[in-house]
Amino acid sequence: MRPISSKNRLKAFQFGITITEMVVVIGIIGVLMALLFPSLASIPAKADEIVCMSHLHELWIKFSPCATDPDGWPQLPSGVKPGTLLEEKFWIEYASNNLEVTPSTWKCPTIANQVRRAPAGSQVPLINYLPTLFDGRPGTPNRWPTMPWFSEIANVHGHGNLTVLADGSVQASTPLGNSGVGGKAASSDQTSHH
Repeated sequence: MRPISSKNRLKAFQFGITITEMVVVIGIIGVLMALLFPSLASIPAKADEIVCMSHLHELWIKFSPCATDPDGWPQLPSGVKPGTLLEEKFWIEYASNNLEVTPSTWKCPTIANQVRRAPAGSQVPLINYLPTLFDGRPGTPNRWPTMPWFSEIANVHGHGNLTVLADGSVQASTPLGNSGVGGKAASSDQTSHH
């Protein structure tokens, strides 16, 4: 076997591409990136929505025993008005002390991100999911299968407020009379307001 001279070795590895070929390759890469980037931009928002849905489902799991408890669904103490900071504190304390729900379970990551960008001094909700105020009779939540047990405080995912129903399903709903994007108007037995 003869050794290859440095002159022949250089010829063996020399190749070239034209400017036209380079422009075509760069163009193809550009088109692929243009197709891919919009999909990549929606990944964090979809991940936040999935975490939000997981939190709602966890609340359903933790509160499920309350639906059949002889004491009934948790009731606001006298003097605590719906829609107030005291109500939010009540739900956090009740769930934490009785049902092992962590305060972070009450937070939607999308709303948490919006709160971080809010101007200083803005009112910040303690909980991002509002429980329905069922009466205190045992089994009441299960008698209303289309009534949400918990509803997200705002339509932050773009297709209606997320809710969790008596069967544990998480779905988007829109306020009464608002057919919104991708949603349908909720019937009066599906809305839960404080």
